[in-house]
Amino acid sequence: MKVVMNTSIYEGEIKDRATSTESLEIRLELNNKLSSTNFHEWLMNKYHVQPGQDILDVGCGEGAQSIPFAERVGKTGSVSSTDISASSVDKLRAKGVGFQNLQAVVGDMATLQSMIDNEFRVKKYDLAQSAYSLYYAADRTVVLDAMRKALKPEGRLAIFTPNEPHGMVNFVKQFTSVPRQVEECFIFGPTILEPYFRKHFWDIEIHLFHNVVTVPSVDDFLTFFRATTYYNQAVEKQVADAVQKEIDKHGTMKYEKNGYLIIGSHPF
Repeated sequence: MKVVMNTSIYEGEIKDRATSTESLEIRLELNNKLSSTNFHEWLMNKYHVQPGQDILDVGCGEGAQSIPFAERVGKTGSVSSTDISASSVDKLRAKGVGFQNLQAVVGDMATLQSMIDNEFRVKKYDLAQSAYSLYYAADRTVVLDAMRKALKPEGRLAIFTPNEPHGMVNFVKQFTSVPRQVEECFIFGPTILEPYFRKHFWDIEIHLFHNVVTVPSVDDFLTFFRATTYYNQAVEKQVADAVQKEIDKHGTMKYEKNGYLIIGSHPF
């Protein structure tokens, strides 16, 4: 039986919501339905993945990026994906039936080097990427080092993370505190990732993702809120009443949900 390490900035119930397949599906569905910008299309346009390339996808979830990667690299390329959630990896494998170039492994990203050495068929990559995942790791440098060292000489490392302002978090903070880790993820890009990339790559690109979420109903807002790591049942009624006031006043509730993408190429 495989033992998966549990190395995360979150613990207990908050960690369960962070890694829950059900919560992830809810967030993805509502983001896709309510966002002004299609995140997955935006991200793929920045990566310029080509046929024959080898891709490493860390924190792959159910394969929002892994499946498009597999389609783009074709039979001569490969996609090596990993996630801590066994149920998410199972769903990715089901979606990926027919893609002989896609390998998905269950594992904590803290053990990424071991996965590359011992489990993945492909060991070197043209692109190693992680979207909405790396900031969950307790020791991000360990994961970044493993991704960077697995790059080909002209390979690229790409990390996407949330960025300020995040309207839902800021709205909820009127009624309750949010975990310190949630606050920190919004400065993760410029304060942690950028210094690391400048230390280890010749060329760096930074792209800011701008997105407006339009919420038509209190039910949609609460469904999303309940699937977050900062959900607090004690203030749900207050939050719901405040959201309803916004909708009554403006017809909908709108807030920004932005992101930060950094891409390093030509590692030292």
